[in-house]
Amino acid sequence: MNLKRLLMGCACVLPWLAWPAFCQVRMDEGMKPQNGATSAQSPAPISFGGYLIGVGDILNIQVAEEDEVSGRYQVSDKGDIQLRLLSAPVKASGLTTFQLSTNLEDQLKQQQILKQPYVTVLIERGMTQNVTVVGPVARPGIYPIERPTHLLDILSMSGGLQDDAGQTITINHRNQAAAGKDQAGNASPAQPESIDVSTLMSGENREANVLVQPGDEITVSNASVVYVVGDVNRPGAFSVRDPRNGISVLRAIALVEGPKSTASLGKAIIVRKSTSNSRQEIPVDIKKIMKGKAQDQMLAANDILFIPVSGFKQGLHAMGDIATRAATGVVRVY
Repeated sequence: MNLKRLLMGCACVLPWLAWPAFCQVRMDEGMKPQNGATSAQSPAPISFGGYLIGVGDILNIQVAEEDEVSGRYQVSDKGDIQLRLLSAPVKASGLTTFQLSTNLEDQLKQQQILKQPYVTVLIERGMTQNVTVVGPVARPGIYPIERPTHLLDILSMSGGLQDDAGQTITINHRNQAAAGKDQAGNASPAQPESIDVSTLMSGENREANVLVQPGDEITVSNASVVYVVGDVNRPGAFSVRDPRNGISVLRAIALVEGPKSTASLGKAIIVRKSTSNSRQEIPVDIKKIMKGKAQDQMLAANDILFIPVSGFKQGLHAMGDIATRAATGVVRVY
């Protein structure tokens, strides 16, 4: 009697236990693409890359249980390495460490040296895992990169941009792995990347913070310059960080700490170089601009704002000096 009850209980429980597995099988069958077509929603395989190998790099190559092959290898000037037991050199420059590992395993199999080789490649000494930073930064130079590094990280390593830095950063990719191919299929030099400094620093577009590659040369442009000369307190050259906004005449006057008392503000001139290498002289009445009777003008890159000396004011100033000296008894008559 007890045995009969036990069998009846198992018969009631087994369908409930089998139901989830049955549902899972039905779901898997429903998810399979029909007619051999691949699913459009299936995620693409994720590939993980290592560091890019360059000419002169010293590699530590380990083949499992094969001490005769394992060891240190240096990438030749041609960009390849000669692994012991292999009949021909294997290309290494421009590949990642993982790609080279796969290629070496394939060669060991194809040449019937090993049936199931397992190869690991490490960069023991990277001669090309560097980027070069030039231009108006605090510390221009060559910086090693030991991991995937973004442009802002490199600028931070170089001490940041200086006051005379411009609005464009150019990245030249010198590594062949970054190069494209022309219509004939031959390798062609990679095109330089231009990054806008304002967009990069604002953080509005994260794509501007590009990933730099070993061998890249990062060039920071110089800011545009305007010159203020003549009868002013501090003549000189002044950088314009954003050429799109420029710098106004009044702001330029403020940068030179104002004109001298003998300056002829109504006869100032903007000297501008035109496209045909000819010089253009634009008269500016700073006196009217300061009084709000004329519109403030914008200075373009490499403009020269010249403020002449007023002969009349200079004469009055000299006469005033003579009168002051006479009153204090400085002037002597011989």
